[in-house]
Amino acid sequence: MQRPTVLEGILVALVVSLVASPVIFLLSLLLGPVMAGKAVIIVIAYTYIIYLLVKSGRTADRTTLAVLSLLVLLASLVFEARWTTVVLVAVALIGGIRGCTYSRSLVAWLLHGGLCLLGLGAALWAYTHSGSLVLAVWSFFLLQALFVCVPPRINQQPVEEGGIAGGQEVDSFVRAHQAAQKALGRLRTKVVA
Repeated sequence: MQRPTVLEGILVALVVSLVASPVIFLLSLLLGPVMAGKAVIIVIAYTYIIYLLVKSGRTADRTTLAVLSLLVLLASLVFEARWTTVVLVAVALIGGIRGCTYSRSLVAWLLHGGLCLLGLGAALWAYTHSGSLVLAVWSFFLLQALFVCVPPRINQQPVEEGGIAGGQEVDSFVRAHQAAQKALGRLRTKVVA
């Protein structure tokens, strides 16, 4: 499968934000206003996670990731977490799933997480200034459309075992960073492959 485009991400943001209002109305009739807010967050986040998994093109462990993310989202609902906790869990899952399926380096993972936090900030800003949940959802997912601009692997200079790379001494941070990238690569191959 092809990697999603920015235009496709904008279309997803539009569809999700337009569908959010009727879903909120239906769930508030069925569950009450407080539980409906949490349920909407879970439905929207899980739908986006499924979209990410389908568009990733990887078939290995796709079902496992989908089931685990659903269990985590439902656990936040069952344990009656605050809606802010449910939002943070949903954003963390979106960033984690996207990082796992669309990136191959630690820096790319961090960029995906940063994009999720930036989207959360934009959604909070839109909601506080307008009071519109639809505008908040639109703002969050509009920024998430930019995830395709994050390269899967951000190239780095390899560090030689001798302790000197490019005429500079290797410090413990560089070694720790490389060890983390190797561990992430092994984790990724176990999860995806």
